[in-house]
Amino acid sequence: MRLVTRFLLSRYGGKAVTKADLAELCGRFGVDLDYFVNYVIRYGYVVRILRGLYYVKTVEEFELKRAPDLLRVLSLGMERLGVGWYFGLYTALRLNGVTHEYYDVVFVLSDSVYRPKLIRVAGKKVKFVKVKPSLVGFGLVKRSGLIYSDLEKTVLDFIYLSRYGSVSRERAVAVLREYADVLNKEKLAECVKHYPKTVRRVLRDERLL
Repeated sequence: MRLVTRFLLSRYGGKAVTKADLAELCGRFGVDLDYFVNYVIRYGYVVRILRGLYYVKTVEEFELKRAPDLLRVLSLGMERLGVGWYFGLYTALRLNGVTHEYYDVVFVLSDSVYRPKLIRVAGKKVKFVKVKPSLVGFGLVKRSGLIYSDLEKTVLDFIYLSRYGSVSRERAVAVLREYADVLNKEKLAECVKHYPKTVRRVLRDERLL
């Protein structure tokens, strides 16, 4: 087992892999796949992101027992899946630098991945929220390997997702009002065209359109 785990770290360390990747590796070394997956998770060689999707720690992270950066782990995982995605809601507010308020859940918005309940990745809470594919192709910031919604898209997502219970309507409107003075009104008016009329109605009620 030592040989295959050493090869795993050397080839995939710092990357995201799928169960298919691990199956290929196990086939090469003649190791049982399910046993190997359980082994590398149990002994801390990999971090489980989703079912069948894992982050392989670097040699340094493993030997020093250093926790990998969660946002980077999630980013690598979503990119490995090849889906449309971005960090949104409270996570995006922090990444946009408009709040220092601590929120202990990381929000990942995706056109493909959904989990009804919070899951834990590297011991931290993560919420996967599914949105329409048409809402994934605009208003995004790409920086330092991370993808997140800009401020205008973030507040629109709060309003839009309040319709489905991801956040409360009261909280969504409160976020909109809190950042109303720093929103780019032209960008807001352009972005809201991608959302249902109910979202535009909220902006009109708040005199932002």
